[in-house]
Amino acid sequence: MRRFVLLLLALLLALPAAAMADDSQFVEHEPFALDDAWVEGSTRPGEYHYYPFTVEQVGLVTVRAQLFCAGRVQLLDADLIRWDEGYFNGSAGAPETKDFVYYLEPGTYCVCVGNDSSQGDFRIKGILESCPSTETEDNDDYLGAQALPSGETLSGVLTQWDEHDYYTFTLDVEAQVYLTANTTLESLMPNLMLYDGDMVKVSEKYGFKGYAEEMTLPAGTYYIDICGNKGPYTLKAVYGAETLPATVPAEEAPSEGDAGYQNERDFFDVAPEEDFTDPNSSSDDFGSMLFDLLDSF
Repeated sequence: MRRFVLLLLALLLALPAAAMADDSQFVEHEPFALDDAWVEGSTRPGEYHYYPFTVEQVGLVTVRAQLFCAGRVQLLDADLIRWDEGYFNGSAGAPETKDFVYYLEPGTYCVCVGNDSSQGDFRIKGILESCPSTETEDNDDYLGAQALPSGETLSGVLTQWDEHDYYTFTLDVEAQVYLTANTTLESLMPNLMLYDGDMVKVSEKYGFKGYAEEMTLPAGTYYIDICGNKGPYTLKAVYGAETLPATVPAEEAPSEGDAGYQNERDFFDVAPEEDFTDPNSSSDDFGSMLFDLLDSF
């Protein structure tokens, strides 16, 4: 019994120490700006250093981590849920550097540096390359598809957590649709899928860049799905009254009753017929006069 009591007392004394040890492992720092400026720090075994940062506008975020020791760097969301990590084996004389590059939506994120064995110095920095976007918040599925007006170019970004960006348009009658899509990416480009109102695939284009297609579609509602690889894009559809014919029809010749006909006639009739002098008739008159003159002699 005495031995059990001693063990219980030892356990009770160890609990506050363990709690203090857990608290000391979590080291929270001030947010760092995405201004390409280094933020320096150091870590000891069992320490985890948390550096929050804020993305003000959707775009390409690059977080560079450089460790002068062995260790680990994690990227976390606002709820401190890990979605990427990298392991380092640097030293004071030969630091190891890794870049974490992602298209991110506006929000708060966090970088965590350290693990149970890392000890040494480190530094981190970040930069944001913002991308133009006219996306709505609910266009991640076809039920919240964003309207695509005819002739209007929309821009968007397929971010790290985006699986799909949906757009929709409706044809009242059968019409020609001219669809274009583009991206600044040179490789690993997004894909484009066209669905009808029953979400049956009509057309698809994998890895679009400079994509343009003209098609005749029956009346109905259509959905465009941008999916696959992450990155920025632009999208445009021309349909309905906005659609231009492939060739311009030739103008009809004016009839005699049209004003245009009279204008054309006036243009070509330089002189009235009654004032027109035939050059052959002048030659005949001159020959007759010469003959009469010779006959007089």
